[in-house]
Amino acid sequence: MESTGEPGYIAIAEINKVRGIRGEVVATVHADDPSRMAELACVFVREPDGAYRRLEIEGVKRLGARAVLKLSGYGSPEEARALVGRELFIPPQASTPAPPGRYYAYQLAGLAAQLKDGTPLGRVREVLAQGEQSLLVIEGGAGEILVPFVKAICIACDLSAGTVTLDPPDGLIELNQTSGTD
Repeated sequence: MESTGEPGYIAIAEINKVRGIRGEVVATVHADDPSRMAELACVFVREPDGAYRRLEIEGVKRLGARAVLKLSGYGSPEEARALVGRELFIPPQASTPAPPGRYYAYQLAGLAAQLKDGTPLGRVREVLAQGEQSLLVIEGGAGEILVPFVKAICIACDLSAGTVTLDPPDGLIELNQTSGTD
């Protein structure tokens, strides 16, 4: 699922399932530390008509690489089930700056990806959170490429220039590339 949100709103999590009998939900958080959700007083969910509805956060617990959220207005599993599969958003002004050398997924989406010699690979379409490891999904003329977002491979990220520079080990690009026709 693409996680860039609408202009003015930042996708921060996706609700995966209901948990317990109080209407809590388990969410995959698009940040390096799911416990950062506890810093928020509220989140927004996008309605089918495109409007954003505010949801107060009543409680947050960390569950491994995910978070368990108790959201106002959802007191039972049946009510919370309506949120499964939906993304949660915050307005940009609610976002705290990322620590030095760290980035939010919305900051990376849209960056031009290039090799260290300047060879263009395409654009970062989205960032997939895979537990402790994030993957850049780069879309280019040769198809889609999945690249681990680690310092050893992603050697430079220049948000002002709109680029991410990669130095992948031999064969990584070819191994993680899917054909544009699949």
